[in-house]
Amino acid sequence: MEKQDLLINEVANDFQRLLEVVTLEHIFAPEELAEMTPLERRLLQNYLKTKNFAEWLVFPRSLRKKPKKKKAFVEALQSERMAIWTRKIDQFLQMCVFETLRRAYYNALIKLAQNLVQAPRSLKRVEVEAIKLLKEMLSEHDQMVDQFIQQLAETKELNEAFNPPTSEPEFSR
Repeated sequence: MEKQDLLINEVANDFQRLLEVVTLEHIFAPEELAEMTPLERRLLQNYLKTKNFAEWLVFPRSLRKKPKKKKAFVEALQSERMAIWTRKIDQFLQMCVFETLRRAYYNALIKLAQNLVQAPRSLKRVEVEAIKLLKEMLSEHDQMVDQFIQQLAETKELNEAFNPPTSEPEFSR
């Protein structure tokens, strides 16, 4: 149980360090950042840092007595663009979680191999179960990603089949 706790703490610490340094510039393209209003940008930065909807949706005190600003705040929160952007942040963080788990998986395998080389012994059940669990989680995630990529390719092929590129004749002067 002690090794599992160490593994969980290691993954949590790695992910926490990642959250401390990640910014909107890591997630969004410059074009997307350019089309964001300052209010939307502040809301998304707050969303990225807190990931707590209760804190994210609380009206700042300054808005309680200013109906126009409060309305703009609510409209920004309810916009479709905000939903798309928060979904993109969530997908980015989910990818980071699985990559952090993948790193922990490989680190655990390396440590286990080093321990076996230094002092040959049989594996503990906890070590085996922790590695199996990480491997299962990562393989399920990899399968989901592969399916998503395959669906994107099929969608692209269908779009190309139903919407062939039109070649307009060029007129010479």
